[in-house]
Amino acid sequence: MARYRIGKFAIDESRCLISSQDYEQIVEPKVMDVLHTLYLNKGEVVSQEVIFAKVWPNATYNPSSVQRCIALLRKALQEDAKNPQFIITHPKRGYSLEKATQGQSKKLKAQHLRLLFVLLASLIAIAWQLVPKQQDNAHFTQLMPLTSSELNEANLSLSHSGKYLAFVRGKKGSQQIWIKELATEREVRLTKDAASYYALGWSTSDNAIAFAKSTEQKQYLNTISIDLSNFQPLEQATVSVLNDTVVTSHHIDWHADKLLYYIEKDKLNNDTRLVSLNLESKQKTHLLVATQQDWLLVNALSKDGRKVAMGIEAGQNKYRIDVLDLASKKIQTIAIIENGIQGLSWHPNNQALLISQRNQLVNLELDGELQLISFNNYQIIRDAQYTPDSEAIMMELVNVDVDIVSQTRANPDTLTKLVDTSSIDFLPVFSPDSTKFVFESHRFGLKQLFLYDNGKQTRIFANPDNHELFGIVWSLDARQVYTASKDTLFKIDLSSGTYETIPHGNHSFYLREMYHNEDAILVSYRAEDGQTFHPAKFDLTSLTLTPFTGSGKRLSCYGMDLDEQDQIYFSNSNEVFRVNSRGDIETVWQAANNDIIGISVSNQQLAVTMEHADTINFQRIDLATSATESWQLTQPKQHMLINSAHDLTEFLYLTEPNRTRKLVKLL
Repeated sequence: MARYRIGKFAIDESRCLISSQDYEQIVEPKVMDVLHTLYLNKGEVVSQEVIFAKVWPNATYNPSSVQRCIALLRKALQEDAKNPQFIITHPKRGYSLEKATQGQSKKLKAQHLRLLFVLLASLIAIAWQLVPKQQDNAHFTQLMPLTSSELNEANLSLSHSGKYLAFVRGKKGSQQIWIKELATEREVRLTKDAASYYALGWSTSDNAIAFAKSTEQKQYLNTISIDLSNFQPLEQATVSVLNDTVVTSHHIDWHADKLLYYIEKDKLNNDTRLVSLNLESKQKTHLLVATQQDWLLVNALSKDGRKVAMGIEAGQNKYRIDVLDLASKKIQTIAIIENGIQGLSWHPNNQALLISQRNQLVNLELDGELQLISFNNYQIIRDAQYTPDSEAIMMELVNVDVDIVSQTRANPDTLTKLVDTSSIDFLPVFSPDSTKFVFESHRFGLKQLFLYDNGKQTRIFANPDNHELFGIVWSLDARQVYTASKDTLFKIDLSSGTYETIPHGNHSFYLREMYHNEDAILVSYRAEDGQTFHPAKFDLTSLTLTPFTGSGKRLSCYGMDLDEQDQIYFSNSNEVFRVNSRGDIETVWQAANNDIIGISVSNQQLAVTMEHADTINFQRIDLATSATESWQLTQPKQHMLINSAHDLTEFLYLTEPNRTRKLVKLL
């Protein structure tokens, strides 16, 4: 991404940052894309149509999207629309980004000769810095298999010398740990007992491995020593028996053959912590305790053992990369990204990090510069790591298969598979008459929407920019459906297959239901503390978001619905609330246990869906008389109820994810 200046402002496209000596402003990615389009054509008039085509390809032309971005740019550049300094409006023609105003031009001419040498020197320095980065990533194009068995192979960990690869082979619950000598392809099994193994990490001398082991009863933190000369396992030792916590790291980092670094989760309150464990004293130290919305996901110890990088969930589709200096205990935020973190590791030079992010790899310099490592891939990437010479990248590729299954109340013992592909098919949402549904599918690495109608699947939204999508709602007449990315609403016409983009300036939210009497959508909105989700109304006319205050648990997903008068009903895990006509929140029903997974309201009838053990329990409450009706269904084994028909006669489940894992090398 480009860096350049406009007047006194420095533009950093990779961070969507506009700044000066005393000012900083983060803008939306689409706003920065508009500025990028103008910058590429600086001094020339660019029409709204051309800007829209560049920034919103394949979308139905909407001039208000361009106008809104121009207004936000002017605000970020601190200029008056009536007397613009940088972005000039040309009535009925478009906009131009001026190379310089008249006053600036005279000043620049006077300084031109004096600055020429400085500029040339700067360009040479910048070019010198950029060339290694381009060369460093340009050659990664070819995938080569490392997997040598038809069984799943996962949780790879490359030794410090780069000569050996440790990994887990087998299905969850019946796995073993193996190591492979990469030069000779020799393999040896290290463990004897079948269990679930993960979080492998080599000692600095490459003669032992630390790992987490889970059985039906307990979880253990173990080490096993290795005789590499004879290529045989030696002694296995239990370092810790975990009772109140569970290891959640992808890797255990082993430093100086004495300290283990990993992330643990507290079973009682789900808090996450970065800890170090001394192998000699068995003393555990909390280096960082996640607070507020922060949720520790992955960690990586630098090659010199001085720093720990951490991948942290820090909000809805917001992920932060922090680096902890172990000596000073200071923490520095390096970058904020979207779309998840599936792995984190250090470049051998200790000056960059490698982020595994679903179906792409990102190189992150410690100065915050992000660079995509492009290669053809349509599977989920986990735990990518450079070889010591940085000439190759080892990683795990995962194909996940989730299908959609139907169960009816009339015939509950018969399950019908409606959507069966080799991809993730999920989030089915019934139409208002419950005769069809729209669902999201991750086929070929793309997040797309499909319509299921009378046994036939039709793609209705190709999502060309591969946005992360947050929910689906139907229009009341069933002619359109809406979905949302973090900053844009997509209105999809089912008959024509076209869609309209509706940018908005709000924090990302999740679509729930369409209002009956207003042009608005009920959404769930993650609060600033990250621990609760509020119901909110998104007005489609003004594009404003009005949140309501509610209560609930960290990362829980509420049931939400609207009655015919557009009163909001929502739930946490054991209570159902209503926003009354005064805007106050009142409790209307309470469950005996914390097992509410969904609610719906129609004709003064509140239907509550609860999950308990192997059954799905339903309660229908007459809000006028408090009369109740209850029944239950046997939940299919290893299936998750995801949606119900509006009259509760048909239920859609997701099958248990079937993961196929393999190890590969990117050259």
